[in-house]
Amino acid sequence: MLVTLIATIHRPAAIAIVQQLAIWLLAQGHAVRMAPSLAQVRGFACCTWDEGEAMVGADLAIAVGGDGTMLGAVRTAAPHRVPVLGVNAGALGFLTELSPEELPAFLPRIVAGDYALETRLLLLATIRRGDTEVGEFLALNDIVVRQGATGRLINLTVTVAESYLGHFAADGLILSTPTGSTAYGLSAGGPIVHPATAALVLAPICPHSLSFRPMVIPSTDSVTILCEGNQLDDEMMLTADGQDPQLVLAGDRVIVRAAPDTARLVKFSHFSFYDRLREKLQWGGG
Repeated sequence: MLVTLIATIHRPAAIAIVQQLAIWLLAQGHAVRMAPSLAQVRGFACCTWDEGEAMVGADLAIAVGGDGTMLGAVRTAAPHRVPVLGVNAGALGFLTELSPEELPAFLPRIVAGDYALETRLLLLATIRRGDTEVGEFLALNDIVVRQGATGRLINLTVTVAESYLGHFAADGLILSTPTGSTAYGLSAGGPIVHPATAALVLAPICPHSLSFRPMVIPSTDSVTILCEGNQLDDEMMLTADGQDPQLVLAGDRVIVRAAPDTARLVKFSHFSFYDRLREKLQWGGG
C-alpha cells in the first residue's frame, strides 16, 4: 500500500503522530510519501515527495491535524480519487474520524482496506472577469464571497439555476455543502444538513434586509453571484474552505456549482454523524 501522510507542521502533536505512522507503515512493508517539510523528521528522507505529486497513485492519504488540515488534504486528494482518513490533532476535529488514541487499534484495519468510504459533495467556484476566467477553486465546506479590508457592506446579485433570485446588500454570502453546513454557514444562521443530502445551502452574512434568509437548494443548481461591491469600490475576497483568499473586483462574477470530483472519506461504523453532532456541538446526551 502507498500512503501519503499530511500534517500541520506547526503542531508538535501532529508531527509526533506522523513519525509514529511512518515508522509503523515502513516496518510493515508499505510505501510512504510526505512533503519535504514533514520528511525533515529524522530518518524519513526516503519518503520526501513533491507536494504537487504526492497524491498521484496513492492508495490512501492520512491527514493529521485539525479541520483545516483535513480540508486541504481532501481538496488535493479528490482529483486523484484518493481516500482520506482524518486523525484529530487539533481543537475541534469535526471532519476527522479517529483520535490519536484510537489510531493504533485501527491501523491493521486501515492497511487491510477494512473501512467504509463516504463520498462527499465538493464545490467548484469560478471567478470570471469579463470574458476572462481568473481562477477555479475547489471546496469541501464552503465558498465564501465577502467584503474586503474596510468591512463595509457589499452589493450582490444572485442567480440560481439561471433564475434571478435577488439583489442584496450584506457582509457577504456563503454557499456551503452539507459537509460545510456545520461550519461557517451554521454560524451565519444556516441549517445543519446531513452529509448524504444532495443539497447546497445559500446563507447571507449579516444581510441588510432581514427578509434574506438562508435557503437550501438542489445540488444540481448552479449559483452565479455578480459582485457589485459598493460605492467606494472596495475590493472583495473569495475563500474556499476559509483558505487561499482570492481578490474579487467589482463586476466580477463568481459561478459556483457541484464539482465533477467528489471527496472520499474513510469512515468506521463506530461513530455516526449524529454521534458527531452530539459530541462536537456539545448537545445534551443520555
